[in-house]
Amino acid sequence: MPFLSPSPWCLTRWVFTRSLMPIQHSLLTLGVLLIVILALSGPAQAGQNTSGRSEQPVFSIRPDATLSLQEAEQLAVQNDQGLAAAVATESAETSSAKAADQLPDPEISLGVSSLPLDTFSFTQTPMTTTEVSISQSLPPGDTLAQRALAADAKIQAATANIAVQQQILRREVGRFWLTVYRDQQTLALLAQEKSLYQRLLRSAQTAYSTGRARATDLVRLQVRLAELDDRIDRQRGSTAATKARLARWIGARAQQDWPTALPSALTTLPEGSVEHQPEIKALQANLAEARAQTGEARAAFKPKFGVSLGYGIKAGNQPDTVSVGVSMSLPLFTGERQAPLLAAAQKRQQARQLALESRAADFHAEAQSLNADVDSLTSRIDRYDRQILPKLRQVATLAQNQFGSGSGDFTAIIDAEQAEITGRQQRLDLTIDRAQRLIDLRYLLENPA
Repeated sequence: MPFLSPSPWCLTRWVFTRSLMPIQHSLLTLGVLLIVILALSGPAQAGQNTSGRSEQPVFSIRPDATLSLQEAEQLAVQNDQGLAAAVATESAETSSAKAADQLPDPEISLGVSSLPLDTFSFTQTPMTTTEVSISQSLPPGDTLAQRALAADAKIQAATANIAVQQQILRREVGRFWLTVYRDQQTLALLAQEKSLYQRLLRSAQTAYSTGRARATDLVRLQVRLAELDDRIDRQRGSTAATKARLARWIGARAQQDWPTALPSALTTLPEGSVEHQPEIKALQANLAEARAQTGEARAAFKPKFGVSLGYGIKAGNQPDTVSVGVSMSLPLFTGERQAPLLAAAQKRQQARQLALESRAADFHAEAQSLNADVDSLTSRIDRYDRQILPKLRQVATLAQNQFGSGSGDFTAIIDAEQAEITGRQQRLDLTIDRAQRLIDLRYLLENPA
């Protein structure tokens, strides 16, 4: 086959392509270098943005993802239907109070007198009269004023009941919140205990290989680890159940993490007085209502008045007439109606007075008891912090040192570490018990209004 020389166009294209190859290679290399530089500078720039200027995150996540006790209480107050019902009751009582001291509706009457029965004509005889009259009755004594006092007392009771519902709700939410806190702190202790026993098991295996530990030590640690796994699973289930109950008021926020420390509301004594407790305020309002009802029953012994005004149209050429009248009831037989009603009102007032005094005495006694419990628990917690836990840590350290020097027993290490863990759990239990007393004290002493 004869040799074919390339055409000028093909030769030119080949030369041009060869000349572009170094340029393409350079561009490719430059692109790779740019990608590497951007990849390396990305984290640094991100760090600069984080430390330098505050940028809005893509997702609206709060910086602290923990659910505080105050937030849980506020959410519960906003979402509780029982509290909404109490607010509606207060609104109803406020509307009713506007009509409490109003006079009864006036009455109007239309009548015909001296109408002949043979023709039923209004003009046959001049004695036929068509009369229109209006009358107004006046309740006896200060009945209207007493009714107004009773209505105001009902409003005060409804307002106090709102505060009572808020206090009950805060107490329930506080108890659930504290239960979750206790469960999570217990889980943290169990996790630390598990890590400790895993280290002890590794040490025991090493000591067993050298003849310094017994086989029973290994089995004992293995059983303890299995028990810890079971307790951790049970504690997680209990936490999930409590959060599910708390979600009734706060929804999905119940699935957030909990703070690692208790708020000041669960570590310090609340301020306030039993006299300002909402339940006491509600009972005082009920007593005021009973007093007003007694006053109304006493006013029933006085006569009831009525006034009337009439206009009569005569038949024929007779002039029209005007009539004015005053009526008065005669409470002559008060022993049959007014006296029993007054006695019942007085007994009702006495019962509410006794209920108020009894409840106030219960609150005072309960507050004193809770204060004494808080003082005792605080003293015991302080003793654990200053004496018991440091001594238990010292015993565990001594047991480890003695075993390391060859004069101790591995069982002593296990017992010492277990005693320290038990002491920390007891200290947590004391803290939770004190927080529960403080929740009850907040219910007795604080008034959300």
